[in-house]
Amino acid sequence: MMALLLAGIALPTAAAAQQPPFVLNDPAAIAAGQRTFNTNCAGYCHGKDGMVGRAPSLRDRTDLGAEEIHHTITNGRRDAGKLMPAWKGQLDDKTIWQLTAFILSLKDAK
Repeated sequence: MMALLLAGIALPTAAAAQQPPFVLNDPAAIAAGQRTFNTNCAGYCHGKDGMVGRAPSLRDRTDLGAEEIHHTITNGRRDAGKLMPAWKGQLDDKTIWQLTAFILSLKDAK
């Protein structure tokens, strides 16, 4: 299988070809993603609304693209002994895209 290298992460071509089922700047999708994020991602890892937690802050991150975010949420990530769990199978793809939309909306958050 071919792979796409995005920000140092090899993404399978099939994953890179996935398209969100809505426009990623849709306010309803962002709000749904924020609710899911604050329920599942904020308590232990990234902090409420993407503020710093035990994992990196997701606010003001211009280095993260939609495909990379979606791939990381779906499949997880292991870097330097740190583990982000895969959410595939726990969250459906639409919800993962909503999380992606929310995280992308944090690019200009201070």
